[in-house]
Amino acid sequence: MVPTSVDPSARASIDDLRDHDREVLEFLSHDPDSHVAFQGLRRRLGIHPEQLSRALHRLADSELVERTDLGYRVSRRALGFLSPVALKPAGPTATILQTSLPAHIDLRGLVGALRGTWIGPLRWYGFSESDEGLRLGWALEDDSIGIEILVRPGQLTMTAKVDSPSRLDEATRLGYELFHHASREISSNTDRGISA
Repeated sequence: MVPTSVDPSARASIDDLRDHDREVLEFLSHDPDSHVAFQGLRRRLGIHPEQLSRALHRLADSELVERTDLGYRVSRRALGFLSPVALKPAGPTATILQTSLPAHIDLRGLVGALRGTWIGPLRWYGFSESDEGLRLGWALEDDSIGIEILVRPGQLTMTAKVDSPSRLDEATRLGYELFHHASREISSNTDRGISA
């Protein structure tokens, strides 16, 4: 996206960014609807936690990044003058599982029950919402396998991103471990807001 007019103070904020600030901002601007957890940013970008924390504070102070209950995301102000940056290819992606969900499932309740959880070696990564549905992500500590769940009315789809095709079996096993956790949440008591 190329801006037609840019707020001079916003442009100055971008021009004064440090390297880690730019890395975070460019990464978050790639998917503006996503909310990425602190640890997800740390793992994906490989930035030391203290340096990442300082970068996020600087970006928030400049109103370029917003912190939400779901994680961090690029602000609308920043999107007004940023161009998306191509990230390295994610590697092979495969659908692990696609299943129907009962009609009474409260998707936001399900997301609330799953977000932030660590399932075995899978670490919570982040969340995004789009017209396509609600997308939740987990990844291994070394980011060699990523698992995403897309939920929309009546359907759950799980995909895996792997750093090499030889890891697809492991990703499938981890995906089913994650699905086991999700299905327990779906069938558990309704006090958690899972059922509408």
